[in-house]
Amino acid sequence: MSEASNKRIQFISLASVISALAVVFMHVNSCFWTFDPTARWWKSANVIESVCYFAVPVFFMISGATLLDYNKRYGLKEYFKKRFFKAVLPYLIWSAAGIFFRLFYLGDIKPADITPEWVISGFLSGNIVNVYWFFIPLFCVYVAIPLFAAVPEERRKKTFTFISVACFCINALVPFLIKVFAWDISFPAAVRVGMGYLFYVMVGYLLSKYDIKPIHRILIYAAAAAGFVLHLAGTHYYSLNAGEIVKTFKGYENVPSVLFSIGMFVLFRYAGGFLMRAKAFSAVINFFSGYTFALYLLHWFVMKIIIKTFEVNTHSIVYRIITPFIILGITMGVTALIRLIPGGRKILP
Repeated sequence: MSEASNKRIQFISLASVISALAVVFMHVNSCFWTFDPTARWWKSANVIESVCYFAVPVFFMISGATLLDYNKRYGLKEYFKKRFFKAVLPYLIWSAAGIFFRLFYLGDIKPADITPEWVISGFLSGNIVNVYWFFIPLFCVYVAIPLFAAVPEERRKKTFTFISVACFCINALVPFLIKVFAWDISFPAAVRVGMGYLFYVMVGYLLSKYDIKPIHRILIYAAAAAGFVLHLAGTHYYSLNAGEIVKTFKGYENVPSVLFSIGMFVLFRYAGGFLMRAKAFSAVINFFSGYTFALYLLHWFVMKIIIKTFEVNTHSIVYRIITPFIILGITMGVTALIRLIPGGRKILP
């Protein structure tokens, strides 16, 4: 493996670990969605939500960075086989576990609720365990990646850059400006080849594959800071004025998230790459990186058990700051035990 490839893998590991933990922070911080304009906890919840919002886009960027060159390592059949065993099968197993968990532990569903239609709808939407919604667009991205991978490598930089810029301007920027300024304009246009999270697949590949000049990094970081402030302050003031959560500045495909998430990915690559040169730091990150997917699969179960067992105040800032690390520790322990049994790594890769 070349030195450049090794550095690329190391910063991806760091991005994966930090993003997985950020996802847990957002879900533990779910009181954000129970808006109370007079409560201090909502203001802190808005800060935590905004700080961690990069996590989902970064995961899709990681997919672009790691999978678009799959055909250098194996064929299409092996590609889909790997995606099935690494993502689809665990999703099916833990969604099924979610049915029993909700039925016998949480009690938020009854046997009469579990109809064939409910089960099929739940698996297809990712709503059996509500935080699993992420898997459905991820699987769609997996299906689309061979198309992007078919673009010859020497043409990818110009092709993906052009499509990414077009997608940002047409799919994100124009609709965002229409919403912010309340223009009475109908704008049905869209660059569909890069709609949704496919945009992040191309961007992730570009940002990880090609060097970014220092001056361009500074501009990216400045744009990321602007995106973060727009998300945080815009959501705060618009929501206070409306008396409810206003989503003008929210959405993973929206301008504030795009700017902030791209900046975070570049930060992971360059600042994170520098940190990963330290052997002790890289050893810790590489150790935790073996549990990031398991953390995503299990954290909802652990969080629900903690809330029900200890009857915690989910608005408490102590709960929202400390619990993600407790969940991480419990998840790692459970994962290590499950992986000891035959076939355990198919259950928790």
